[in-house]
Amino acid sequence: MAERIRRVGLHAVLGAALLAASPAISLAAQDDAPAPRAGAAATAVPWSALDADEQRILEPVREQWQALAPAQQQRLRRKAERWQALAPEQQDRVRQRLARFAAMTPEQRAAARERLRAFQQLPPDEKQRIREAFRRYHALTPDERKAWRQRYERANPPKP
Repeated sequence: MAERIRRVGLHAVLGAALLAASPAISLAAQDDAPAPRAGAAATAVPWSALDADEQRILEPVREQWQALAPAQQQRLRRKAERWQALAPEQQDRVRQRLARFAAMTPEQRAAARERLRAFQQLPPDEKQRIREAFRRYHALTPDERKAWRQRYERANPPKP
């Protein structure tokens, strides 16, 4: 499974992991961290300069690290830092979601990314409405969810 996650692409996987950790985090926010001051270009960081935790988290890209653009190295380091800040139960939830993501077909992953992009384009009030509906749905018991899905499927049959 780890090999499949590597094939998906660490940058995308770390981004998905951090997005999955909290609905409030957006991919745009992840990559829009303050840019270096004017005139201060990002410089490449040797693998040996990373601390032990960063090396552990970024291990899947160790062989490619020096070939990465300095800006990409910095983005990955910021994502590794955010990962370390997550509570252990959040990290577990992210790992489970990553495993599900890695098990998807390329078409399913593309569809998931497109749904994410569409969600990100929604106005804030609509996003909040969807998040609240999601929370209410997940607060239902498994039997209540099953009944709800059955009612939904009867009312919205698949299109041929």
